[in-house]
Amino acid sequence: METSTINSTVANWRDTRRLCYARSVRPRVLVVDDDRDFCEMMAQLLRSEGFETDVASNGQDALDKAHANPPRVIVLDMAMPVMDGWAFRAHQRYCVTLCAVPVVVLSGVAPERLRNVGAAAAFQKPFQKDEFIAAIRAHC
Repeated sequence: METSTINSTVANWRDTRRLCYARSVRPRVLVVDDDRDFCEMMAQLLRSEGFETDVASNGQDALDKAHANPPRVIVLDMAMPVMDGWAFRAHQRYCVTLCAVPVVVLSGVAPERLRNVGAAAAFQKPFQKDEFIAAIRAHC
């Protein structure tokens, strides 16, 4: 009987799980960076490697876009206006639909400041294209 209570209380709980774990033909990557030129360059790079992309200019914009359509991987800069990468990660960790989405940090921030961010991978700008793409593929 508990199952029916849960199902009636949270009518679309199965839909939420499906959003987190559904696999599309082309994995979608959300690129979060305040530098528009860098975002466009990253989107082109990822599209050329077979990924679908979306871009966000700050952490709040990224949360909004990720809630609307959860990506397979998030590429995150740490130093941004409005909501930085650390605040974004704090929100993401406690969000049921986004907590399972791996984050690949790509930032100019010193590596020692990224130790406790909980990222699947971290790269410092400038980065090695092949290593970065391999990290994205490993989490798709």
